[in-house]
Amino acid sequence: MSIPRPLSRILTAAAVGLASVAACAGAAPPGAAAAQASWTPDPDELAKAAKDDAGAAPADDGGPRCPYGELTDPHRGFVRCLLPDERDAGWLPPPPQGDPPAEAPRAEPPKDRPTAPPTVEIGAPRFDNGQVTKVDKSLGKHAADLARCVADHGGVSGDAGSMKIQFLVRSRGRAEGVEVLASKGVSAEASACVRVLLKNKAIGAPSADPVGVTVVIGFKPSR
Repeated sequence: MSIPRPLSRILTAAAVGLASVAACAGAAPPGAAAAQASWTPDPDELAKAAKDDAGAAPADDGGPRCPYGELTDPHRGFVRCLLPDERDAGWLPPPPQGDPPAEAPRAEPPKDRPTAPPTVEIGAPRFDNGQVTKVDKSLGKHAADLARCVADHGGVSGDAGSMKIQFLVRSRGRAEGVEVLASKGVSAEASACVRVLLKNKAIGAPSADPVGVTVVIGFKPSR
């Protein structure tokens, strides 16, 4: 039976040690020679040494240095070959990760196309506690700004949109307390824009103080 190379080295070293002990036996104190001659290597120690040596990197004989993998310490330059039963041990650190692949440049999202201003239609006004002349003409002067409020805030959804507006006109002839009572086919932001736009705009002279005005403003998408 052939002896593994690491274990053979250990046994050879032990034999050389015994020979050296025997050569020096004459110079040793009385009784020492007998004790040295009776010493033999501990089988458990030999087995442990053989196992440790098997885990070391083998000589460069053309094969892989560590066929079962290796445990390295890059800071100290330490390398230990793994034993067969350590190949898939759970305590082993994960293998080093390579550099992540370069991330492809993200495409810029398409910019929202500007919405064309809708066509504005001022409905016939309804009055409470009196009348105000030419309300539709006064509001019509702001048609372009009304259309821009809708276009800048989502446009008209569907075939048409509308807002039901209510305000008061006092003796100074301006719109006060403007409110959007209802809306259809337009966003809440568009309604808020129209409410702010009409606040304090000149409407006309009322027949009483105050006169309530309710009017529906329609919006149709531009074709």
